[in-house]
Amino acid sequence: MATKRYMQPPPQYVHDWFSPLRSSEVVPGKVTNFTFMGNELIAFRDAAGEVVVLDATCPHFGAHRGVGGRVIDGCVRCPFHALHFDGNGQCVKGEFVKDARNLRHLKSVPWTVHEAAASIFVWHGADRRRPDRPLRFAEPGFFDGWSTPVTNAGRRLAPTNVFFPTENIIDIQHFYAVHAWDLRAVEKAPGEDVDGTFSAVMQMTWRAGAQSPNALVRRLGRSYASPFHFDVRVLGPGLAISIATLTPAQGGLQIMSIIMITPINETDCHIRVANCVRHTIDSPLNRLARRLLGGGLEEVLSRVFLAVATKDFDGDEMIWTNRRFLPNPKPLPDDGPIIEYRRWCERFWPPDYLPDAPDAPDAEVIAPRHADAGAAE
Repeated sequence: MATKRYMQPPPQYVHDWFSPLRSSEVVPGKVTNFTFMGNELIAFRDAAGEVVVLDATCPHFGAHRGVGGRVIDGCVRCPFHALHFDGNGQCVKGEFVKDARNLRHLKSVPWTVHEAAASIFVWHGADRRRPDRPLRFAEPGFFDGWSTPVTNAGRRLAPTNVFFPTENIIDIQHFYAVHAWDLRAVEKAPGEDVDGTFSAVMQMTWRAGAQSPNALVRRLGRSYASPFHFDVRVLGPGLAISIATLTPAQGGLQIMSIIMITPINETDCHIRVANCVRHTIDSPLNRLARRLLGGGLEEVLSRVFLAVATKDFDGDEMIWTNRRFLPNPKPLPDDGPIIEYRRWCERFWPPDYLPDAPDAPDAEVIAPRHADAGAAE
């Protein structure tokens, strides 16, 4: 039996960036309670409107700062002793403390946070203050030329391991078995890139109603097929980006989808998508709408494609929530490099989680088909 680390059941609480909240869920002047990687946390906005995430437990005497706590002047006020904590987690005021110098030792270590793509990302790692890698979406200019990202509430996946959804992205067979897409060609076989991400580039065809349980809907859907170029990149166990480019006959639209998977507890996850559309529709009416309304057709389409992307998880959810991890799967050449992907995922594991057994054998690896092989539509 293979006992290499990557062939053992993967952990749920891994080290990377995750998005447990939408931006709209953290309202100025209020405290938001949430659970992240087994921790009870609070989020609020400071005086500058920046999101702050702290442990819910007050370091003074253990009160829950999100239950009865208030935001005053950009600080969270603990309901137990009226102590005020700023965005750095430092206690800066005690309403009934005579000498503020006595508060210096009262501090909560803040979690590292970035707000992007209408979402709030939190770093989970060995040191919450020092991320091991940057968040791609926080790079200046990342969304230049795209509509403002929109997101939705997403859905709970119970139970699901955090690695299942992103593993699907490099599982070529599942695209037509689960999603009923037609795979026309593989331009870049799934594999690790020089920047450390795991990516694939394919030519696909989406058909309306292909996943519907209703036979009539499936038949009617055959009359509409949408070919697209599919460039997908996995950044980590809970983050992936896909860019779908439609044909020139369809206006050459480009749709970016950011897939966010976040563990809720030791068994369940939550999945959400943020969407945006590249600004390419250059018509007088669209230019006028952007100028007067602050958004054009791309902003409307981004919400349409968001609904489509969310609905497309129906088949996946059925698989993920009923799947078991096999330490010794029997991969086929048509699957994609599942074993290679599992090795890649090891970098996100906590160092002390399931080390290799002594003299563990290497798992069998079956090479995928050549990248130029493709599949006939």
